[in-house]
Amino acid sequence: MTQIAATILLYLGALSLTGGTLWLFLYTNQTIPEQTDSRSLWVFIVVVLPFLMLIYFGFAILISDTISDGGAWLTPDDNELTFAEYLVLAVSYVGLSGWLWLRWRNRIAPDK
Repeated sequence: MTQIAATILLYLGALSLTGGTLWLFLYTNQTIPEQTDSRSLWVFIVVVLPFLMLIYFGFAILISDTISDGGAWLTPDDNELTFAEYLVLAVSYVGLSGWLWLRWRNRIAPDK
């Protein structure tokens, strides 16, 4: 497997883990009738989503840097993020925010 393929798989894995965790949090939040206002959506977009992206994409970037350096342990690269990494993070944030907003608009009805 080439380095580019491994990096793409790492970022797709981070994206799917972020989406799955958001879906789980949103599902549990929507089952509580008092917690389905627009403030909870903004909390998800402004607080929860960046935190999850920091954790999952941070590990993906660390692992990608370790693979490119050929190290035996997680070693961060001293350089800043590349333009491609910034672009992946920005597109992921906008896409996940839009997906979160669409899921919030089509809420599930709690069982009575």
